[in-house]
Amino acid sequence: MLSMTCDDDAGFIEVVVDGAITRADYEAVVTAVDQLLTRHRRIDFVEVVRRIGPIAPEVWWRDIVFHLHHRDFLHRAAVVSDSGWVGPLVRLFAPFYPAELRCFPEAALDAARRWARGADDAG
Repeated sequence: MLSMTCDDDAGFIEVVVDGAITRADYEAVVTAVDQLLTRHRRIDFVEVVRRIGPIAPEVWWRDIVFHLHHRDFLHRAAVVSDSGWVGPLVRLFAPFYPAELRCFPEAALDAARRWARGADDAG
């Protein structure tokens, strides 16, 4: 399941991953991102990864297409998780991604939010 909150005025979205991801879940996030991009050139993003369950196969393809069409849509992205594999994976791909990326443990969720919004550059 994906849940999200948006701050349209600030160009900010927070997504929580906790379980299976359906196409409808994913499309709701894409729609929210596209809506933010009507007002902002780039957006700030927090993704909280609690638990990843099954992901609908069509979501994988849709995600590839999304990123091909939205190559430079992020300004800052904070990935928050206590899962041991998430941080190394984010750091592996960070040099190839046109955004500032940082990883935070769940206990630092508020710090991740502040950093993603540009309020706390120390991280």
